[in-house]
Amino acid sequence: MERMESYLHTRNYGCRLRRYTWNQVEMLSLENQAVKVVLALGKGADIVEFVHKATDVDCMWHSFNELKNINHIPSVSARGGSFLDAYAGGWQELFPTYGAPADFRGGEIGIHGEACIYPWDCRALTDTPECVEVLLTLRTIRSPFLLEKRVKLLENDPTLYLHQRVTNLGSTEQAFMWGHHPAFGFPFLDESVRIRLPGRPTVTVPQGTIAHRCPFDRETTGPWPGLPGKDGREVAMDRAYAPGDRLYMEYAVSDLAEGRFELVNRNRGLGVRFTWDKAVFRYLWVWGLYCGIDEYPWYGRSYVLAVEPWSSMPGDYEAAKADGSLLRLPAGASMETELNAEIFQTSDEALL
Repeated sequence: MERMESYLHTRNYGCRLRRYTWNQVEMLSLENQAVKVVLALGKGADIVEFVHKATDVDCMWHSFNELKNINHIPSVSARGGSFLDAYAGGWQELFPTYGAPADFRGGEIGIHGEACIYPWDCRALTDTPECVEVLLTLRTIRSPFLLEKRVKLLENDPTLYLHQRVTNLGSTEQAFMWGHHPAFGFPFLDESVRIRLPGRPTVTVPQGTIAHRCPFDRETTGPWPGLPGKDGREVAMDRAYAPGDRLYMEYAVSDLAEGRFELVNRNRGLGVRFTWDKAVFRYLWVWGLYCGIDEYPWYGRSYVLAVEPWSSMPGDYEAAKADGSLLRLPAGASMETELNAEIFQTSDEALL
């Protein structure tokens, strides 16, 4: 194999990297024999494709908003920032705030923070048939942080490896939120998908999510996996629903036994497994939008499920600060963590 390498200018086997431009957005793909991962470097380094090659299933949601370089002037600037206008689906990193717009020590930050809006720099660390690894970096603008993310694939391995580090470049301690926002859609998502969590964590439907076609009429808390709905019947929180159900559900999961979840499509026998450091990402936020909101920007056309590891709760910077759940870094200090995502084939009996 080494001898044949000398005749190739662009590797077309084993682990490999590609850099290209799509709709004026700088892109990066990493792939091996098992999976292909595509990142939009020019837009938050979003992971916009996570493809299981054997079945040709892309697990990520692709929104009605096509990924592109949005350089036009909107009719009016939204108070929450540009996230929703530019949201094309996929998997975002949320930092240093998420959820509602925030005042970060005088810096105005829109919905879901800074990291998912700006372009990231990229440098290849390893590029061999056995391993590809890149280093992505970003200096935030309205907050004083350096983000570094190593993204890696190994030969014949269906796991995406992320090693992340955040450094406080300010001269004082900084408090922040940190999360991941992977959104899953068709062809991976259908009504057979189940959410598998170890143990029996606590699930809470907050009052602020009681709207649209939510099956709850008040804030509700109880043990996973079911809660009583507005008609008194139990609502299964551990499953996806069909587009025709036209439901909207958002809820928090706390008291996690482990930093791990699985989404399993029982019709396809295909699953996605996330593992992470529970000391950093202590909560899950689940966003199930099964064509259940008729207002901006969804307009009844969004069929998507996101299961999101979060550091802090609730999804509002000031409220999380009052709750004492923000992460903190002294001046000049760094924090490191790892998160892995794997696509696997399985029978339902083999889960967790």
